[in-house]
Amino acid sequence: MGIDEAIAVSHEALMVILKISLPPLGITALLSAGLMLFQSATNINESSLQQDVKFFATLLILFATGPAIYLALRDYTGVIFERIAMLQ
Repeated sequence: MGIDEAIAVSHEALMVILKISLPPLGITALLSAGLMLFQSATNINESSLQQDVKFFATLLILFATGPAIYLALRDYTGVIFERIAMLQ
């Protein structure tokens, strides 16, 4: 395995990580911004409201994107095992 292949594997790993983590993080960040605006507009200073909503929304997003996360990890693992088999 040369340096070019190592860089390619690292790049693929980072792309898989982004594909897996971006939907939950992005939607949670947008939800946080919306809740922050709502709380500032209504003068509600309840921190548990924001934490509870973000927690359950993140769980819902992870349940919704779970199959896509599984497929991305399965495909990448298959690629890695094929590359390991080609080394020998």
